[in-house]
Amino acid sequence: MPDHIERTVRTALHLADKPDLVPASLDGAPDGTVFRMPELSGSWARCLEGLEHPYTQKIRLITFDHDAAKGRDDVVLIHLNHRLVQMSLRLLRAEIWARDDVKKLHRVTVRTLPDDQIDGPTVVVISRLVITGGNHHRLHEELTEAGGFLRDSGFKREDRVTLIRRWLDDSRPAKLPEPLFDALRTRFGKYQHSILSAVEARSKDRLRFLANAITTRKQKEAKNIEQVLDDLELALKKELTEDEEPVQLSLFSDDERTQLTRDREALERRLARIPKEREKEVLAVEERYSNAIDHTFPVAVILLVPISLVGEDLK
Repeated sequence: MPDHIERTVRTALHLADKPDLVPASLDGAPDGTVFRMPELSGSWARCLEGLEHPYTQKIRLITFDHDAAKGRDDVVLIHLNHRLVQMSLRLLRAEIWARDDVKKLHRVTVRTLPDDQIDGPTVVVISRLVITGGNHHRLHEELTEAGGFLRDSGFKREDRVTLIRRWLDDSRPAKLPEPLFDALRTRFGKYQHSILSAVEARSKDRLRFLANAITTRKQKEAKNIEQVLDDLELALKKELTEDEEPVQLSLFSDDERTQLTRDREALERRLARIPKEREKEVLAVEERYSNAIDHTFPVAVILLVPISLVGEDLK
């Protein structure tokens, strides 16, 4: 989503002690969707490349919204593969795994929701899910959400991921009184084992859901490799067949005739290796996709509280 990419970039610029994006306006573009890039130095300066209009040489504005950039060349679309986003993501990944004494990014935050969405404190854990196969080959990676209700009697997992995502989308930042935050932290620690079990269960659910997609990708990869080798085999056979046509070898020197013989022998050796190579490559694909295992790394905790609870003590 455009707002998520924008938030990622602005957070990374803040962590890197760089100037923030400057809101701007552009005819036909919705308010809040267009920005002016700040002056950037060092390695970040490369993110400014491509902003200059190819004809007018005027520095263009940027947007994260595909609709705002559609059909116009006076604004630059900042997409997931743009250098600015890639550098921002690398910085945030590094910050997540940085030591506590040097990192600037907090991994715990508090947000509020309307009372009609939650009736008490809840928790959402954002995790990095990595699925690996044989030889620890990475098959898939994504962020997952797991969470539930932090009731006084215990933790109750919420199985509906769509509801959890709605909580995150609808929630707003909040600053809790110190006693309330301490009470939430104590309750989280009390049920930490159950919360982590919910996180692991979410990863297992995703692994089961992705099983068919991973199998399909394996089959496609094996088929592509076989197709490449089949095409090579046909090309070699065709070239060898053409070489069998009568040629006036007397027109060639001894060195040229020797070279022709060597070339033909090299083609025959290459052709002879293809069956074993095909078998080896398909086996390698099978091994890479075998024994899929999920690895879960919790990276952030989001505490959600009803608006009415802010300012009150948690019993």
